[in-house]
Amino acid sequence: MYTRGERIGQAIVVLGGLIFAVAVGAFVLRGAPSDVPPGAPPGLGATNAPRRPVVTFDHATCCAQTARYLRVPWESTEPVTSAVLQLVPDPGFGCESSVEPSGKKGVISCQGLLRGATDYVATLSLTTGGGTFPIEHRFKTMGDRLVDVKWFTEFEDAKGDPLACAAASIRIVQNYTAGSDPMTAEQILQAARPLNRSRDPGLDPAAIAGIQKKLDGRNNYHYYRVATREDATKSAVYWLLRSGKPVHVISLAGQHDPVLIGFTGTFGTYYDDGANRIAQVVVQDPQRGDMRPETASRRPDKYRTPGFQTGQPLGLDEWYRDEWWLGFAYQAVIRLPDGSNVNIERSDGAYPTPHWGGQFVILVDDADAEWPSDKEGRVKWR
Repeated sequence: MYTRGERIGQAIVVLGGLIFAVAVGAFVLRGAPSDVPPGAPPGLGATNAPRRPVVTFDHATCCAQTARYLRVPWESTEPVTSAVLQLVPDPGFGCESSVEPSGKKGVISCQGLLRGATDYVATLSLTTGGGTFPIEHRFKTMGDRLVDVKWFTEFEDAKGDPLACAAASIRIVQNYTAGSDPMTAEQILQAARPLNRSRDPGLDPAAIAGIQKKLDGRNNYHYYRVATREDATKSAVYWLLRSGKPVHVISLAGQHDPVLIGFTGTFGTYYDDGANRIAQVVVQDPQRGDMRPETASRRPDKYRTPGFQTGQPLGLDEWYRDEWWLGFAYQAVIRLPDGSNVNIERSDGAYPTPHWGGQFVILVDDADAEWPSDKEGRVKWR
C-alpha cells in the first residue's frame, strides 16, 4: 500500500520520463535543428546558401618582397558583377580593380609606387548573384634592394674567352625569378647568340631580352635606350622597384652587363617625384665578384671584391666615371682583342641607325607580354 503522497511522487517521475522520451523521439525523427527560417519554402536549407567565390591572385614573389607597383590579376570561381578595392595602409593615391566581361577575371592596380618594406592588406569586395563577399590578399613590398639574389660567375671556364658576362647575368635573373637555373652561363651564351640582331661577339640587348623570355615565359624583359647616364640610373632604379626584378645595365660599349639589385637613398611614388634622391646603386657583377686566383689576369686593373656577389654599393661618382659602369655610352664600333674593329650596332633593319650607339641601354621587365622581346620597350612612365 502506498500513501497518497507516495502515489503523487511516482506520478511525477513517470510524467517526467514521458516528456523526456517524447523530446528525444522528436529530435531523432526530425534530425538536428533546421537552418530553415520560420515560414521558408520547403527545401530551402543551408545547402542552398549563396556560394562564396574562391579567388586566386597571380602575384609575383607572393607574398613577400613584391614589386612596389601593384598590378595583380585575379580570378574568381563565381561570376562577379562589380569589384571594389581597399588597400591598408592607405597609399595616398588611387587604387582600383577592373572586372573582365566574363565576370570571372580582373586586375587590381594602383596609380603609383607603394611604400617599401611595408605589409599591405588588399581587401577585394566582390559582388556576385549571391551577395557581396570581402576577399583579403596580404603581401609585403620589397625594400630598397632585393634579397636572396644568387650570383653566378662569368668564368665557368677560367681559361675561356670572357664573353659570358651577359649570359651569367641572365642566369642570375633566371634563378631569381624562376627559382631554378637549368643552364650554365656558357650554355645560355650559345643558346642566345642566334637571337643577336647585330654582329656582337657576345650578346646584344635584343638577344638578352629574348633568351630571358625563353628561359622563363613569365619574364617580359625589353631594352630601353636613354640619352644620359643620370636618366639611365634613375630609370633603372624606377624599374627595379616597379617590377621587383633585377635590371640589366649595359656598359663598356655593350660588352659588360652588371645587374642592378638595389640602391640607397629615397624614391617616391612616381618617376619624377621631387622626393627622389639616389646616393648609391647596388650591383652584382659576374666578373668582378670572381675571387679565384686563376681568373685574376682578366683586367687586373679592375678591383674585385666578394661584395659583387651579394650586391656592392657604388657611389654615383664611380658609377658615372668607370668604363665598366656608365662611364661611356653604348659604342657602335668596338675593338676586339686581336686589334680588329667590329660594328655591333643593330643591323637587322628594324630601326633606323644609329639605334643603340650613343645611348645608355638598360633591360627591364616591363610586364608587356604582348610586345616581342627583341623590340625596344614601349612603356612610357613619365
